[in-house]
Amino acid sequence: MMLRLLTIVVFSLTFAACNNSCSNTSKVDLEILPTPKTAVLEQEGYIVWGASMVKGSNNDYQLYYCRWKGTLGDWTKTSEIVRASSDNPLGPFTPQEVVFGREPEGDNLWYGVSTFNPQVVEFDEKYYIYYSASNGSNFPVIKDDGSFKTSENGTVITQRIGVAVAETPEGPWKRVEEPLVDLAEEGFGSQMCCNPAVARNNHGQYLMVYKCSSGKKDGIFLTVAMADSPTGPFIKTNKKIISSTETNFAAEDPFLWFQNGKYQCVVDDQNGILSGQKCLIRFESTNGLDWERADPFVISRCEIHWEGGELEKTHHLERPQIWLKNGKPAVLFTAVWKNNRGCNVHIPLTGINTIN
Repeated sequence: MMLRLLTIVVFSLTFAACNNSCSNTSKVDLEILPTPKTAVLEQEGYIVWGASMVKGSNNDYQLYYCRWKGTLGDWTKTSEIVRASSDNPLGPFTPQEVVFGREPEGDNLWYGVSTFNPQVVEFDEKYYIYYSASNGSNFPVIKDDGSFKTSENGTVITQRIGVAVAETPEGPWKRVEEPLVDLAEEGFGSQMCCNPAVARNNHGQYLMVYKCSSGKKDGIFLTVAMADSPTGPFIKTNKKIISSTETNFAAEDPFLWFQNGKYQCVVDDQNGILSGQKCLIRFESTNGLDWERADPFVISRCEIHWEGGELEKTHHLERPQIWLKNGKPAVLFTAVWKNNRGCNVHIPLTGINTIN
């Protein structure tokens, strides 16, 4: 426990020093451009929900996304992660292979049934997929006191976080067998850990923002963990971030990167409590622990501005993932409920026009 506290303190002090010596006040440009009608990934018979992209080995683009059959709420039952490729960062993307699907051992592995919500990122010429996984069903069990009950086979509330590593953006991928972030035995983060977003600062330290829960009464919230390596160990801080006293579920689906001497985090304002309307919003932090509203704060309401002038209102605009070109936001990938099924829309940002 003393070592954990010392590590967190050193990490925070390093950021304080960075804030004084290497901060940059230049603007983080997240201006949205009109979206081509071809910048959509959908598949007949599947709900497509959550995509993350990296530049490929042959000047192409590799997109990792999750898909599943059934209803929108079945992601912990049948989801798999698929690789698709394109010669254009906006697509269209062609599916190539299932990277992670149901394992033969199923319930006996913590990731054996369903794998979902990937973030693919490159660190030092190696590639990492951070993901959530489950080995059980989608039916939470509630204790008499209102808290969640874990089960041996896992449920939606016993999701865990993992990582896989590859030498090339196309794979092959090797899982780290143990969870990167596991459930706590009791209390903070004991009922669910999922939806990881990882970034590295300019001191070579790694921060993960992820979603977790300690039970029904405590709600669902974001927290952070810290590491000196992309494969951990990640040290939990047990600190709630980007929360609100008005709701027990303020924000989810974080995407994280480091720019201008600060961590940048885009989240889904799940119930519109933080901004007044359900949308994607952005926060900044110098130490990964204390966050404040960024400028611009609202990235996008639940709408898509198509090329040609059409404005389409949507119910969902979730799982924001951003592809960075030359370190600047260039494409926003987001999950949308469209044509009575889930799909991913690839929204160009002004950074897409930066020099290669």
